[in-house]
Amino acid sequence: MAFGERLQEVRKRAGLTQEEFAEQLQVSRQAVSKWESGRGYPELEKLLYICSRWDTTMDALFADELPRRDTQAEEHALPNTTLGSAVGNFLTNLSPYNKLIVGVLLAVIVLLGPACVSFLRVLKGGADNMMTVIWISAIVVFGIAEAATAGLVSIWFVGGSAAALVAAAFDGPLWLQCVLFLLVSAALLVATRPLARRMREKVVPTNADRVLHHAARVTETIDNAHSTGAVYIDGKTWTARSEDGTVLAKDTMAKVVRMEGVKLYVVPEKKEVM
Repeated sequence: MAFGERLQEVRKRAGLTQEEFAEQLQVSRQAVSKWESGRGYPELEKLLYICSRWDTTMDALFADELPRRDTQAEEHALPNTTLGSAVGNFLTNLSPYNKLIVGVLLAVIVLLGPACVSFLRVLKGGADNMMTVIWISAIVVFGIAEAATAGLVSIWFVGGSAAALVAAAFDGPLWLQCVLFLLVSAALLVATRPLARRMREKVVPTNADRVLHHAARVTETIDNAHSTGAVYIDGKTWTARSEDGTVLAKDTMAKVVRMEGVKLYVVPEKKEVM
C-alpha cells in the first residue's frame, strides 16, 4: 500500500473529511488530495504532527515506499572495512577538542613506560625520583578536572606535566622539569585558544526553540484528560498539552513554556508561570 493510501486510511480512521484534515494541518484541501493521490508528500513537520496527532509512525506511512533490500546478498557479503579504515573514520569524525584529548592521552600512554620504571625505583627507596610521582599525580588531577568540565580549562597542564615527567624519568634536574612544565603548558594554551573561543560562542537557537515563551493560538481545545489539543505558532501547527492541567478553549491565546519532541506545553497567556 502506497503512502497516499496509508495517509487516507489515517484520515478516515480519525473520521475526518479532506477539508477537516487540511484545516488541522493548516494546508489547503488540494494539498491533502495531492498527497493521497501519490503526487506529493507533506513537509517533515507535517509528517511529525500527523504521527503524533493520529497515533501512527513514519514506518507505517512509508512501509511500501522504501526499496526492498536483498537480505540474502547482505548476509553473504563480506565487510570491506579494515581495521585501518575503521580507525581512520573514527578519527575523522572526532571534533577538534576530542582529537586534542586523544592526542594527549596517547602521549601520556607512551610516557607511562619510563614513568612506571621510575615509580618502581621510588618504591624501592629512590627518594631522588619522588618528582616522578608528583608529575604522574599532576597528570591524573588535571586530567580528571578536564574530564569533569570538558571546557578546555586544564588540558594544557596535562601536556606540561607529561613533558616534565619525561625529564623526571631521565633524572633531569628539578629546574628543567619546572621550565618544561611552564613552557609546554603555555604553548598548549596558545595553540588551543581559538578552539576554546569557538566552544564558548553563543549557540544560535533552532527554529523550534524560538517558539518558547511566545504566544500561540489554540486551534483545538487543549484537554489533557482527553489527550487533545493543538496550537498554531510561527506558521506551523503543533500538538499541545496544558502545563498545569487547565483546559484551554479553541481560539484562545496560550503561552508556550516548554517543548518535548514535537509537543508543546502551554499555559493561558495571561497566567504567570510559577
